[in-house]
Amino acid sequence: MKVWDMHCDTLAELRYAQQAGKPKSFLHNDLMMDLERMKQGDYLLQCMACFVHLEPEREKSPLLACLEEIDIFYRLLEQYPDDLMQVRTAADIQTLLTSGKRGMMLTVEEGGACLDSLGALRDLYRLGVRMMTLTWNFKNGLAEPNIVPGTDDMWPRPANTTGGLTEKGLEFVEEMQRLHMLVDVSHLSDAGIWDILRVAKRPFVASHSNARACCPHVRNLTDEMLTAMGEKGCLIGLNYCASFLDTNPDRSQVRSRITDMARHARYIMDKAGEDCLALGSDFDGIDGDLEIAGAQDMPKLAEGLKKEGIPERVVEKIFYGNAVRFFSENL
Repeated sequence: MKVWDMHCDTLAELRYAQQAGKPKSFLHNDLMMDLERMKQGDYLLQCMACFVHLEPEREKSPLLACLEEIDIFYRLLEQYPDDLMQVRTAADIQTLLTSGKRGMMLTVEEGGACLDSLGALRDLYRLGVRMMTLTWNFKNGLAEPNIVPGTDDMWPRPANTTGGLTEKGLEFVEEMQRLHMLVDVSHLSDAGIWDILRVAKRPFVASHSNARACCPHVRNLTDEMLTAMGEKGCLIGLNYCASFLDTNPDRSQVRSRITDMARHARYIMDKAGEDCLALGSDFDGIDGDLEIAGAQDMPKLAEGLKKEGIPERVVEKIFYGNAVRFFSENL
């Protein structure tokens, strides 16, 4: 079964390996995503996120870090032209469907990489970026995340219900929607998500988020958010991270299991509709006890969801059908 995955952090891992003087091949490596694994998993398209860390001790320049990951992305396309194809437009999607290649779409995880510059945002679009989160786990000039400082030892953590979008953040949303760069609300505060639901004129995504009613992690979406996003025609990517799936109060023992993925999937579809659910693995951004441990395991997930009672027709929509339709309509 074909796979369209809305989020992975592989570009960042390739960059870190390069910086350490131990570059990794994308043909085959020890990460969760490489070309061989994509072929084993029958991938149609992978959204490749440029993950950027805002802490100064981690990155001298967030924008430079983003550009270096974009450079890696383009070098992969140059290295494997017979296997990989960049997707920027709806027309590219139609070409991809009959090409026999694996699609690659550039995205950004951390709107702070733009340094509050609408010009930088437009330049990222010109370079091929088609989706961006406003935040990661740090407050920036655009918005606040749902990770509240000083709550690491609390379970469940309190949600950020007061720190929404700044005026600059609202400007970014307006410009992203004008460009048809998808706004991604994963990692965004509760207040920020409601701000976007209020002002967005076009559908948006939560590329890698689950249902908070099924697991009370603040990275997950509330019932009200799921319903509102469904009404707006948004797309939600099921995240494979154990912390967002498992309710075990001993957070050191959480596991990522297909049974929990199916539980979240059914719940999200019940609240938002079956047209609103897709995949957002978070590969190479998650670790721990994972039943789906890499791109090669996607056939196992498809069979597992069917064994959990989700009809094959619906599994196909989750795996690729909804994403093909949504991106074709909104790029």
